[in-house]
Amino acid sequence: MEKLFRLVEKDVATFQQATEMKCKTGCGMCCLKPDISASPLEFLPFAYHLFKTNQAHEWLEKFRKDDRKICHNLNAMLGNQDGGFCSSYQYRGLICRLFGFSAMLGKNKVPQLVTCKTIKEEYPASVARANAMIDQRRYVPILSNYYHQLRMIDPDLGRDMMPINRAIAEAIKTVLAYYSYRNPRKVG
Repeated sequence: MEKLFRLVEKDVATFQQATEMKCKTGCGMCCLKPDISASPLEFLPFAYHLFKTNQAHEWLEKFRKDDRKICHNLNAMLGNQDGGFCSSYQYRGLICRLFGFSAMLGKNKVPQLVTCKTIKEEYPASVARANAMIDQRRYVPILSNYYHQLRMIDPDLGRDMMPINRAIAEAIKTVLAYYSYRNPRKVG
């Protein structure tokens, strides 16, 4: 997972540099979307982190008590700005790493930019550069390519897409089940 995440970070950074696309400082509006889907596999690193820091059961209880649709990792920002920040940015899922700076294959396998309204409105020249790259068939990160790589790691955990909080909960359950039969003193 971490190797795939490093590849995604590199590819997205290259794309951002070529297009000058970026998120608006302090935005986080994409995280407020209530219908973000993810797979449990992309949150295994986060689940493992929670396990190692003895927070896994606490998080499962949080999911049991609060069925909100917005990602539980979202922390509202302090101050006068709208938006939020990810409380586990280092462990964010694949969709969180790719959204805004990638493309999906549309009809006839033609890539279409996947970005948000804020980026389109704040950085129209950058979006135009990104679309020009697509038109010129230059390299653009394609969502499905990374999800195929994800599924190759574990076809079962990478296949099922579900609401983001359920994906995180399933990842935590997977890690807890795995380590329930192992010596906890030998965990990383």
